[in-house]
Amino acid sequence: MGWGNASGKRLRFEELFRGIDPRGTRILDVGCGLGDLVPYLDSITGGDYEYFGVDIAPALINSAKRSFGNTNRQFVSANILDWEDNQVFDIAVLSGALSFRVSDNEALAKSVLTRMFEKTTRCVCANFLTSYVDYQLPKNFHYEPEKLFAFARTLSRRTKLNHDYPLWEFTLQIFHNQEPTQ
Repeated sequence: MGWGNASGKRLRFEELFRGIDPRGTRILDVGCGLGDLVPYLDSITGGDYEYFGVDIAPALINSAKRSFGNTNRQFVSANILDWEDNQVFDIAVLSGALSFRVSDNEALAKSVLTRMFEKTTRCVCANFLTSYVDYQLPKNFHYEPEKLFAFARTLSRRTKLNHDYPLWEFTLQIFHNQEPTQ
């Protein structure tokens, strides 16, 4: 979904789950696209998790269902902000779904992070393009990490910002009631 090569995608997923063991959890993948997170999770958990992917693009959801759908791997076409499902998840992740420029990216990101936090009991993990780059495409929005970190701290004091890996992005991890392990 515009994220480059397979090694970059894997690193991105590793960063989302840095210090987090997803085994035995219910995971919500916001902006799941084609469901590319499923094979990664399978590789690190042996399939010991439940997965629910949400995306606004019906064609992507249909493809993800064909590739990965089963009893423990479900997909639905919906906007997370309008989604009226009462399910609660342990972990919610978002990988790159808020990279395209819209009228107010920061407000959208804050709304989505808040909604994800409301739907979880353990943590929210999300990555964003960083403003600390030497080139930006006009179609993309690059976030100031410190601004999203400050917002995340309004949701929980147990918040981590990872900006130390070799991609032009950063990852936020926002925890509920337990301390981050790393």
